[in-house]
Amino acid sequence: MISEDDVEKLATLARLELDPTLKPVITNQVNSILEYVQQLEKVNTAEVAAMSHTHEATNVLRDDEVRPNGSQPAATPLGNTEIPRQEMLSAEDLLKNTPDHSGRFIRVPLIVE
Repeated sequence: MISEDDVEKLATLARLELDPTLKPVITNQVNSILEYVQQLEKVNTAEVAAMSHTHEATNVLRDDEVRPNGSQPAATPLGNTEIPRQEMLSAEDLLKNTPDHSGRFIRVPLIVE
């Protein structure tokens, strides 16, 4: 267990101003925490599988795949809901809506000098 001197030293290392009247209170609280940790150390965890998260969530993003314009995936990975079909513009139609382009590339203002 730790003493009030240990608490004072920790406060100094952490650059905390510690009210002298709180030293016994904090010492008791820290000792209570350490006692609980000692109880936890006694628990047999040999049969417990290692884990990186407390939940079993998995990545629900779909794989990237190349699709022709106007096509859609069969269903979202989060259920059987269909993604609404959207008409996609061809590259030529898209370029007609840009203020400046060169070939199949859209020109944008320079932002890095």
